[in-house]
Amino acid sequence: MRLNSFVILLMTAMTLSYPLMTYAGKVVVRNSSEPFDAFAVRDQVLAEHDWKEALRLQRSLTIIQSLPSGCIVTPSPYRHYRCGHQFYRPYAHNNQQLFIQIDPPKKR
Repeated sequence: MRLNSFVILLMTAMTLSYPLMTYAGKVVVRNSSEPFDAFAVRDQVLAEHDWKEALRLQRSLTIIQSLPSGCIVTPSPYRHYRCGHQFYRPYAHNNQQLFIQIDPPKKR
């Protein structure tokens, strides 16, 4: 219960300090008794940021709405599809599933 009060107090202070900020991101409130791995969350956020940054920097994006038949899903090093000699990664945009062509993933 202490954690919830602290989060509410922190959010109130942030709102008063930054009145022009209307959206600061996702806030998750949880019990302190629940197991939580902060490092895994940090790694996931960094990986998602890297992926979005790579999309932004890529000059020529090939985006398709559906995969051709015969594509093979590969979960490692991240979930992607191999369709012959081309590789696609799923991407959600405006509540729609799209597939963006990527370079062949490197094995870890």
